Amino acid sequence: MENSSSDVMSEVITLIHNWEEEHTQPNYDPVPTLTRLAEIIEVETENYLKTDPDPFDERHPSRTDPNCNLGQILKALFRKDNFMNKFVSDYLRDTYYSRNNQTDKDVNQLNIAAYRLMLDIMPGIETSVVFQPDMDSLIHRLIKWTTNSIEPLQSYATGLLAAAMEIPDIATRFRDSNARLVPLLLQRLRRLQANSDFIHNSSASRPFAHFSAKSPRSDTTRTSSTSGRRVLGRENGVSSALRSSTILSTEKSMELEQVETNSLENNDEQPRKKLKLSTSPIRSPNGKVGQLFSETSNSSWAELESFMIGSIQIFPPTLATRQILILRYLTPMGEYQEFLSHVFENQALELVLSYVNVKETKEARLAFEALKYLAALLCHKKFSIEFINCRGLETLLDVPRPSIAATGVSMCLYYLGYCEEAMERVCLLPKYIVSRLVNYALWLLECSHDSGRCHATMFFGLTFQFKIILEEFDSQDGLRKLHNVISTLPNLSSEDSPPILNEDAECAARQIVRHVCVAYKRYLEAHLYAKVEQIRRSQLRPNERSASTVPTQPSYKACKSSPEEIQQQIDTLLQSMPFRAHWPPVDQLLKLGGITLLLKIIAFAYEWNYSGRAETVRSALDVLAIACVIPKVQLLFCDRVDLPEETITVDGVQTSINIILGAADGEIVADADVQKAALRVLVNCVCAPINRVGGTVARFSVGNTSSPSKKTKVKSSEELIQKIWESVRANSGIMVFLQLMNVKTPITDADCIRTLACKALAGLARSETVRQIVSKLPMFTNGHLQNLMRDPILQEKRQEHVLFQKYALELLGRLSGKAKHTGKDLDVSLINIHRANVVAQTKIQFNDRQLLQLIHQHLASRGLTETATLLQKEAHLSNAIVPSSHPPNKFRYVSPTTPSRARLTFSSPMIRNLTPVIPQPHSAEPTTPTPGSKTNPIKIIKKSVPTPSTTPQNSRLQKQISNDPHMKVIMPLAEDSTSSIEPRITLDSIITEYLTNQHALCKNPMATCPQFNLFVPHKCPDPKPRISTANNFVMRSARRQMGYNCKSMDRKLIHSRFCPVQTIRLPSNDGFFTCAKFMPGDQMIVVGDYSGQVRFFNTNTGECKSTDLSAHDSCVVHLEPSLDGKLLLTSSTWGKPLSALFAVRNMDIDMKQQFDDEDHVEFSKVMQDRILGTKGESATIYDIATGREIQRLIPSISNQYTKNKATFSHTDELVLSDGVLFDVASGKQIHKLDKLNQTQSGVFHPNGLEIVSNTEVWDIRTFHLLRTVPALNQCQVLFTSMNSAIYAIAMEQKVEDDTTFDSSFKTIDASDYSSIATMDVKRNIYDLAVNVFDTQIAIVENQGLYHSVQESVVRLYDVGRRRDDEDEQEEEDDEEDMDESDDDASDTEGPIIVEVGRSGSGDGGGDDENNDNGGAAEGGDGEGDEENDDDGNGSDSDSWTDVSGDSDDSFGNDSSGLSELEELLFSDY
Repeated sequence: MENSSSDVMSEVITLIHNWEEEHTQPNYDPVPTLTRLAEIIEVETENYLKTDPDPFDERHPSRTDPNCNLGQILKALFRKDNFMNKFVSDYLRDTYYSRNNQTDKDVNQLNIAAYRLMLDIMPGIETSVVFQPDMDSLIHRLIKWTTNSIEPLQSYATGLLAAAMEIPDIATRFRDSNARLVPLLLQRLRRLQANSDFIHNSSASRPFAHFSAKSPRSDTTRTSSTSGRRVLGRENGVSSALRSSTILSTEKSMELEQVETNSLENNDEQPRKKLKLSTSPIRSPNGKVGQLFSETSNSSWAELESFMIGSIQIFPPTLATRQILILRYLTPMGEYQEFLSHVFENQALELVLSYVNVKETKEARLAFEALKYLAALLCHKKFSIEFINCRGLETLLDVPRPSIAATGVSMCLYYLGYCEEAMERVCLLPKYIVSRLVNYALWLLECSHDSGRCHATMFFGLTFQFKIILEEFDSQDGLRKLHNVISTLPNLSSEDSPPILNEDAECAARQIVRHVCVAYKRYLEAHLYAKVEQIRRSQLRPNERSASTVPTQPSYKACKSSPEEIQQQIDTLLQSMPFRAHWPPVDQLLKLGGITLLLKIIAFAYEWNYSGRAETVRSALDVLAIACVIPKVQLLFCDRVDLPEETITVDGVQTSINIILGAADGEIVADADVQKAALRVLVNCVCAPINRVGGTVARFSVGNTSSPSKKTKVKSSEELIQKIWESVRANSGIMVFLQLMNVKTPITDADCIRTLACKALAGLARSETVRQIVSKLPMFTNGHLQNLMRDPILQEKRQEHVLFQKYALELLGRLSGKAKHTGKDLDVSLINIHRANVVAQTKIQFNDRQLLQLIHQHLASRGLTETATLLQKEAHLSNAIVPSSHPPNKFRYVSPTTPSRARLTFSSPMIRNLTPVIPQPHSAEPTTPTPGSKTNPIKIIKKSVPTPSTTPQNSRLQKQISNDPHMKVIMPLAEDSTSSIEPRITLDSIITEYLTNQHALCKNPMATCPQFNLFVPHKCPDPKPRISTANNFVMRSARRQMGYNCKSMDRKLIHSRFCPVQTIRLPSNDGFFTCAKFMPGDQMIVVGDYSGQVRFFNTNTGECKSTDLSAHDSCVVHLEPSLDGKLLLTSSTWGKPLSALFAVRNMDIDMKQQFDDEDHVEFSKVMQDRILGTKGESATIYDIATGREIQRLIPSISNQYTKNKATFSHTDELVLSDGVLFDVASGKQIHKLDKLNQTQSGVFHPNGLEIVSNTEVWDIRTFHLLRTVPALNQCQVLFTSMNSAIYAIAMEQKVEDDTTFDSSFKTIDASDYSSIATMDVKRNIYDLAVNVFDTQIAIVENQGLYHSVQESVVRLYDVGRRRDDEDEQEEEDDEEDMDESDDDASDTEGPIIVEVGRSGSGDGGGDDENNDNGGAAEGGDGEGDEENDDDGNGSDSDSWTDVSGDSDDSFGNDSSGLSELEELLFSDY
């Protein structure tokens, strides 16, 4: 074979070489060369077709089969540019000889040879390149020769014109010509068919058939089969007379049903990919010899080839070849609506169906081309309906299989499935025909080419919505066959070394996966519709079931549902379907491993790159969204999925929930529809009912059994939902939902995404653990969620926004403990809820004498002077208010010390039908307001005092907050009321309600309030910032003696003042500093640089005390000396070793141990006899003395922090790595902290009770989230040696191709996490170090970007003092370096921002990002500081807050509340 291949290639090369030498000679005749090339290519084309390639595969033959001669010849031919240019430009013209003055030669022979060769090489030509717009003359010539020319030129021109018309632009430009050609070629096709041999010899038997061994029974069978075939042959002719009158006989029906039964029983034979030359008899799909062709039991391949693969003879063209070329032209024309009339006029359907009958024509290639034309015509609904009415479907199902024509049938079925009206008529056909249709399509899934499998899969995806198709599909075990299409694909293998596929095979496999996922989705949607309909009918009452008003969907109608209806149907199943019920489609999918396979597809899609990736993942997620109504599927989501080692995770295993969360976060595919599909899966899981039908009681097995299948069958619905919640939490679900609630892009889908995310978080918040964590997050404590609730991102999506508001209110209700919120609660937040609770608990007290004074004023204003005088006398009102010139019944609140608030101006109450509140010694008649009198109405906002049940008739009380004195209402007394009836509303309740409403308006309400003043609007004092520490030591000492907490004030004073004292520079200008640490004793500082060098400097003089000590080949990013200064740990960015342990002797280092794979290393805290290394999410403990690995700590579920650094606790008993807490003694995992950021794992607080992870502070004892500190966001945290403060520097940020750093650092109180100061050094900060006494800090300051640093220094600062506080002026230094140091230091002096006293309150003057722990309304709970910032009163407020933070007190507004001594001690300096 190899010799023949080389001979063919050498002959082709020789022909081209001879042509290159001879074609320039005069009178050269190219016809022999072209003819010989055509003969060679035709032979190799025939050999190529015998390998049974996919007929719909239009790739170059060398890509389909790299070893085939055809592909090698075409590649060699196309590499000869001179030959191809001459061939296309000259030989295809009809004027070649005339232009060369060769009048004695026939140009037709040249054109025949050229067009023959052109038709042969078309499989390797890109048609859009050949038929360019400047080649219109060639197309005109083809049209002319197709219309009228000699043979075989006419056939060749037809074939080339067919290739040109496949380009839509050319077909559009030559529309008029096509309108003339289509009817012409249809008529020519009919004439050729009439002259074909298979029309006249349709009953001829094969030669030598009588030599085959036959029994009498086989003769009977053959006769019956032949008779049946003749009947079918007449039917396939579709005579118009027989089309309406022919009825299948009973005998034929029984025969077809027997064929169907046998085929269904034995359809498991594996497909043959390629057909090889063989003398074995053909077997039908059911495995029985002769079932398909009963008289061909001993047939040779030479006879069967025409049935199965077929051939095409180009020269001379046979009648079949001429018809094939015409059909190739008609195929692209069949898709155009304007040519459809010619199809009906020329009875094209009858022509096509006669070609499809391969049993009669014995031409598989002709049948295949006819089926392609039929598929193009089936795009039209009218033709599809006519096709069904003419019993064309039965003809299609008679096409033999396996054969190339069967692959053509797959395309026809696909286009037929697109027409819903045609499929409705298919569903009305006899059941055995529908059964045969499904059986044929299922065979295509298993035994056909890749294109046939794709078409059959898409056909089922389109037709699952028809109930009869769905039922037949299930009855023939269709789901297993559909699953087998993708379960054996190499690209879905879980092996560590799957077979390597070329690009084309990989792309084809991915397309098959895409179509199967879509079919899965349609399959479960159809079953979902049927299941919900069944449940809905089962829940109807008996009288409703018999009612004729219940709609019934006919079985032949499509059951379609919108995405919203599908979600409603899923919710219905979750609510109504029993917990332990079985659902056959999902159960079978689970049994086949389909759910796990879909999860693998989603994970693998992360690395795929093709156009259908988003649809594949979305369809797979839609399948999971429906299947998760079954508890077993939800349990499967909590398990691990085995993936290859290089896929997504390093350890090769990953939970299903993590994969779905990754898709929701946009990590798998950056597509909004995929994110929404993944969120729907999560919503269906986390929002499922806690107590489902039949799932509240768990079953317990008796006896001890080790069967693994029984371990998951005893779960109740509550246990299941708890496991789901825990799995989502463990895989950082809270962080994903919070991020998605803040998305703003893409703008068209952002509202829907955040709605689904909010719904998922609301369902997850039913877990008490989740509620505790989420309630401490800034989104819910600072009102950010309420800002999201106000307006939609896109105004056209207001309906989605209403749902978002609904779920947000539901979430807030669960976090706050309220059962239900109304739509008016858009301003509700945890802070507002806290305020409302404080107001509700406040006991309202007021002065009775002030009330009597108000009554006296009212009586006097009404002219009842005697009553007023009597009241004044009996109540001893010596300072009764006298009526003034102000309008009556209107308070004028004027105070020189309190700013008036217009919104607190209330109208005075007017009471009717009330008994006297204050007992009087003398009876007084009740007063009635004059008809002309008016009062301002009072509207009751809230009732906080219980009232008696007895109420007078027509009694009403209104209260209104208004500034308009003219808005009054007359309230006449009821005639039937008497003073003996106990009133429902008393004067006391009116005043209490009045004061309660005032108290509710306070920014910071207090539960314990002093007596309210009726003459002055009430306002709780705003929290004041803690009084800053005085500079005078005597005053600080006096305050401490009075019990004032000065330790926190001392910390704020010390860590808000920094004075630059020393600047360290590189000895040369090469490189820059990257990190620094103080050595023990604080006399030396060790510094690492960009080139991997380590240097020691004197902190007093700034002098380098060591030569260049090379530690690494790359940038040193971490240094840590031991407590005794004898050891030094270093880490770098790349190279080996990544980290190392050095021994330090006399300012020199000697490598003691290297860690090639550890990204970060640090000493243990107490004994420092161990080293903790970090590599990814794993942590390793090494023994310093031996250098051996002691323990490796790997979390079961990692958080995948991008900058994980494992660390010891301060007792060395615990290790925190990748957000997971480990016990060092046992090596076991204790707890996994919820991932709420992408970067940092966290560090231990020196108090041993807390873990600081980015902005979150966790309690080690309870693992509750204590608080969030926004100031620490994306910051590296460094505790001082005395544990009094925290230094925070921003971590580096990646910007395009470079890295940026922040120019400021922050100091934070380590006890209450209040912000102390923010210092801007005007240079990029790379690292910060604190000495052991907290008296100095060292900052690595670089000017410029990372890869273009202009200046690099390590600057030392004294902590606790400023330059202007020094007693003496420093002497000037003559050295230039010191002058530059002083200049740099003075530059950094200005922009120091100090924020003091943010522990329990805030004054609004601070930085917003640091304003996180201030302003407690009561008890210093650390919330509410942002609300305090609005007033801006600060220390100017007239009310004083207790500095201890335990309680607040309020003094009269006419006094500051401070004694002279207190004024002296606590005045601000």
